[in-house]
Amino acid sequence: MKQLSSLVCIFLFIGCNSKADITDNLTAPETFAFQILDKNTGENVFSNKTYNPKKITVKNLDSDDVIPHHFVSDNDLDIIVLENVGRESENINYSVNVGDKRIFELHVDAILVKKGLDFEYKNVEITNTVFKRDKTSGVYNILASLD
Repeated sequence: MKQLSSLVCIFLFIGCNSKADITDNLTAPETFAFQILDKNTGENVFSNKTYNPKKITVKNLDSDDVIPHHFVSDNDLDIIVLENVGRESENINYSVNVGDKRIFELHVDAILVKKGLDFEYKNVEITNTVFKRDKTSGVYNILASLD
């Protein structure tokens, strides 16, 4: 029991260190959600079975690494979700592909800018496509050309 008390005190001491960087205690960084719509019809290309969500890949354009992503199909949302983008100040250059087709690129200049106790990310660009961001949900509606 004495060892457990000592261990708890050590964790409390480490957790309450006043010299810790405020970014250490941030909640999850920005999450990006994308719905890919047929540019001509406005239909979701996964809902209408034009594309198979199992063929989605997200690649880092700088390192060619595959980036983890989620596909949310609950309630017919059919959206691609990228989490933890820009946890630290960094440049993000990703391509989102379905099979061999590059649908769009995401470029984020993730510079953490202190704004009160929150942080925000600057210079988010989506290239090689036309898109509209739904201001209510935050989802980027990518208008894909299917030819």
